[in-house]
Amino acid sequence: MSRMKCSETFSLLSIAGLTALAILMAVPDASAQGTAPPPLNIQLPQGFQIPPADQPCILPGERLNLQCIIANDPDAKRVRAEEAALEAQALVAAKSGKLDPYHQVETLGKLEIFDPNLSVNRNIACSYCHDPAAGYGNGISILSVFTGGSNPGSVPITVHGAYPNNRIAKRNPQSYVYASYFPPLHYNQSQADFYGGNFWDGRATGYKLQNSAAEQAQDPPSDPEEMANPDPACVVWKISTSKYRFFFEVVFGTGSFQITWPSNVETVCSTPKGAAVLGGNATPLQLSSSDRTLANKDFDEFGQSVAAYESSDSVSPFTSKFDYFLAGKATLTAQEQNGYDLFRGKGSCNTCHLDGRASTQLGGGDTGQAASLQPLFTDTTYNNLGLPKNVELPWYSEDTPDQWGFTGNPLGFGFTDEGMGLFLDGYYGAPPNLSWGTLLPQFEGKFQTSTVRNSAMLPYPGFVKAYMHNGYLTSLKEVVHFYNTRDVYPFPVLSGNCPSGTIEKVTCWPMPEDPNNENTTIGKLGLTPEEEDDIVAYLNTLVDGFKP
Repeated sequence: MSRMKCSETFSLLSIAGLTALAILMAVPDASAQGTAPPPLNIQLPQGFQIPPADQPCILPGERLNLQCIIANDPDAKRVRAEEAALEAQALVAAKSGKLDPYHQVETLGKLEIFDPNLSVNRNIACSYCHDPAAGYGNGISILSVFTGGSNPGSVPITVHGAYPNNRIAKRNPQSYVYASYFPPLHYNQSQADFYGGNFWDGRATGYKLQNSAAEQAQDPPSDPEEMANPDPACVVWKISTSKYRFFFEVVFGTGSFQITWPSNVETVCSTPKGAAVLGGNATPLQLSSSDRTLANKDFDEFGQSVAAYESSDSVSPFTSKFDYFLAGKATLTAQEQNGYDLFRGKGSCNTCHLDGRASTQLGGGDTGQAASLQPLFTDTTYNNLGLPKNVELPWYSEDTPDQWGFTGNPLGFGFTDEGMGLFLDGYYGAPPNLSWGTLLPQFEGKFQTSTVRNSAMLPYPGFVKAYMHNGYLTSLKEVVHFYNTRDVYPFPVLSGNCPSGTIEKVTCWPMPEDPNNENTTIGKLGLTPEEEDDIVAYLNTLVDGFKP
């Protein structure tokens, strides 16, 4: 079925008032091997050295033994230690009896976010992919270099000779700082644009709970490439057996877990989502209708408490140097001020990353007074920046069945990440508003405009951070240079194949992965190298935790 026909199908189903949707995408048989990715030619970022503990984890062809990285990488160990300490801290607070209702629900969300037991193999927490020290994004430096920041999930792959040897996500994990401030996804008729939602592709619409961040929190626990629970009720069951069960009941009521669990609950909840033995059943736990209703309620409350933590001062505090500058309590350096002027002027940054003031590009005026004293630095819309395909993503090689009979990416390297186009085209199932499917042609290739708050936050100096949905860019300098020169140095090649005499990411930008709906506001800004550095200096003023 063509994309246009998919859109027409959405329209017809919407008109008919139907709630079911036929399969829209022609997906190859799960046992068929997809297109193989090209050989890798990884260039280590300047100053980056592979940690000695990771040296045995480098496979031929510049690939990673993910199980080795999980066990040995110093960042992976640091992240797990941090999450254990933060969960312990939250448990002490929960037991103190001193929390008011506001901080109770936040603390419950904290317990859930840092709990590795909520994954199918009880081995990764939400925070494993969302490290507080990295601005709640990927916190493992070597993954930024070798996998575009994409993180291994809960399920190892034990098929002999398989690469990758762990299920792994297809994208660089999006930071969830200030995610709770994004409204539910909606289409603005006058602007002809989508606003709000969560995830790079907007699929966490928030339509049911009217809270996009809460809906986002519910996705990774059931994503086969991430925490991989086979049934949302498995998350509820695991909370009911956790050390903080009592606290969930404090927040959401005694009787929250009065569910009669089937005798095989542990077996089912230890089986990864996508396993052939589940037969495609999205709710394999056999619950009565009343128990299923209560489990769904608890799962919604799980999402709501996680969203409460994300909106807390621990995650989204508005305490950057720039916030204090807006309050008249801090002064920008000359370089930071020049970067700020470029950000809202020649650099065209605040046309999407709204800073609360008018853009001076194209002759716009600016009184100097901020219209918003807590700007989000995003307009929450979606854009195709023309990013090249990141050939380093291991997910492109996850095209054969694992030991559970699950194939993450049957298309292999033939997969094109269409961003919001995947959501509108039925990749994840029918969108909740079927009329949105007709908008596919205008939104294919577009990804959410993330906030740039805390984009410069690093766990330590020298840490390599992946940027954008596919992690193709690994420093803010590269990000700004891409915006500045995308259309100055374009070449019709894949990454790793820039012509002789050029330098990829400096004087050569490979072709966009998806050329549809490319943003033409950027690409040839005319910034000097010094002006690029000034914008980076300004972005560093958006890191929370500044002490005036």
